[in-house]
Amino acid sequence: MKLTLKAILLLSCATMMFCSCNDNVPKTELQGTTDAVTTAPVTDAPVTEAPLTEIDAGLKSSNDYMTNPYSSITKIGDPFILADGGKYYMYATSAGIGFKCWVSDSLTSWSEAGMAYERSADTFGVRNYWAPEVYKYNGTYYMVFSAIDGNNVYHIGIASSDSPTGPFKDCLGGKPLYSTGYSIIDASLFFDDDGRIYMYYSRDCSENVINGKHVSQSYGIEVASDLMSVIGEPVLLTTPDVAWELKTGNYIWNEGPCVLKHNGTYYLMYSANGYATNSYSVGYATSDSPLGKYTKSATNPIIQGDGVKLSGTGHNNYFYSPDGTEVYTVYHAHTDPKNPSGNRTPCIDKLVFGDDGELYCFGPTAGRVPLPSGEKGYYKLYEGVTVSASSGADASCLMDERLARDERGCISLKSDECVTVTLNDPRELYLLWIYNGSETATIPHRIRIEINGEYVIDDLRTQSSPNAANVISLSNLPEGTKVHTIKIFLTPQDGKDASSICEVLLQYVSEE
Repeated sequence: MKLTLKAILLLSCATMMFCSCNDNVPKTELQGTTDAVTTAPVTDAPVTEAPLTEIDAGLKSSNDYMTNPYSSITKIGDPFILADGGKYYMYATSAGIGFKCWVSDSLTSWSEAGMAYERSADTFGVRNYWAPEVYKYNGTYYMVFSAIDGNNVYHIGIASSDSPTGPFKDCLGGKPLYSTGYSIIDASLFFDDDGRIYMYYSRDCSENVINGKHVSQSYGIEVASDLMSVIGEPVLLTTPDVAWELKTGNYIWNEGPCVLKHNGTYYLMYSANGYATNSYSVGYATSDSPLGKYTKSATNPIIQGDGVKLSGTGHNNYFYSPDGTEVYTVYHAHTDPKNPSGNRTPCIDKLVFGDDGELYCFGPTAGRVPLPSGEKGYYKLYEGVTVSASSGADASCLMDERLARDERGCISLKSDECVTVTLNDPRELYLLWIYNGSETATIPHRIRIEINGEYVIDDLRTQSSPNAANVISLSNLPEGTKVHTIKIFLTPQDGKDASSICEVLLQYVSEE
């Protein structure tokens, strides 16, 4: 059978079913791999009567997922991604007096496309070119950025190009788009449904002293339809005033603002604490109007590194998946989490909206990450799958991305228990993703997969980090095999009674 379309099926469940996990059905064994596979038997796995035939089930290509962080891109900050024409374009604080551009076909790897913008002799900026963002508007690409002039004051500039890779040239004869008399940085545009355009930016803390502290604050202002001027007066939107934002002494920040609209609510995301510290993180506030009043979320921060795998996670923005069903955020993190500095690298994770309107980040993630829905023909489906646990526990948490990085979202299994995934419409599968639980002590030592009561992928050694993805190839099942049932068994670590997983994802191949 010719396979023409691949997709990701995110496991969901509306009802629960109980499973029997000790079938003695003859099985064929597939030796799979996450990163490493051993051949020693799992002594506590169900015993089968027939000999097992070994079939290679290793990963075929690194192009089937993206990886956080993109460690091949370093010495950057403030990344922004434009999705346009089937490609992705990344811009960042990167070159002192200009901005580099990187290009990717599918987010799996990036190639440098040279300088998108370079300072000209007649521009207002002298140095410190920061935080470029590029938007396609009326067929033209526009870049907003900040730079410092000869009087050590930051302004916001605008440049344009016929190509997303540039070269971008100043639009206003070298003059800034917006000057206030004090330093402003980190400009971001938002195009509302009614055609009005808004710009969000930060007042820099260099000369903004309040009660003896240097304070960076987020503002918003309307922009003219030609993007060449502003309308009205700026509005103060957020100022650092809650505990998680006040960890860096006499210099405190609300910076890097950007706005996302969902179901009529405006979500203002921003970063707090110094970018060169472990505590640099992202929070958000909501409003029913683009210029506020904004109310900060009690769940902040929503993106915060652990100081081990990732740190300094901040200055984010967002883009949509190819099919428009998902929102992804791009942000930077330190290249060396244990030695924070201005040397940073980009990361990408998924944003999720809860039923209660809360915004969650599915991360920060270190390691392999599934591609956005629609990328390379991969899609995510939320119907037609039942997930159950033989222990009787509610397994619906395995499909709730709001809980997947939280111990509440984990299923705990003893060695003789399993999670069963039942596909109402059997499909040919490509990859199976199983995420570790959120606690080190509960990470499974081994994983065993039984498919259709007929095939086995046995003795899979798991990733060693909490929440890490164990990616298992199913592409080498006999051609034409449609999977209707998957049973997942976990072998606990030595001395432990149980282990846990927090999410399961299926990637399937459509017959259409």
